[in-house]
Amino acid sequence: MSKTIIIRNLIILPISIFVIIESKNYTDHANLLPTFCAIGVIIFSILDFFQNKDTYLIPNKFKLNSNNLRPYLIVLFSVIYVYLILFLGFFTSTALYFIFTSFFLGVRNYKSLFLTLIILIPLMYGFFVIFLKTNLPKGIII
Repeated sequence: MSKTIIIRNLIILPISIFVIIESKNYTDHANLLPTFCAIGVIIFSILDFFQNKDTYLIPNKFKLNSNNLRPYLIVLFSVIYVYLILFLGFFTSTALYFIFTSFFLGVRNYKSLFLTLIILIPLMYGFFVIFLKTNLPKGIII
């Protein structure tokens, strides 16, 4: 388990730095969100490292179960989400990703889930399209 945490952090940091470097090429302030998210991921990876540094010294048995695989599956879902944005459009893919990952993580309150989506989608539209004046990917549906 301790090696898994170290490897995870060592993989996340270069990817985040790569996102920051690549997002500098974006136009119309489109680099703000990826840069902000990548910096947040770096900060949380560093905090995760220091929070779990004691587990590196104390060996523990790693048992394979759904809780151990959950972060890796969320990363896989996130990669699929990024590709779906190109085909289905940003808002449709975001709504599907939000619903799917919420169910996967155990959220079963349908009212709050759909209420959050009803509030979240217009807020994202206002932030990205109106405030940042960014063109979001349009896919087959929207």
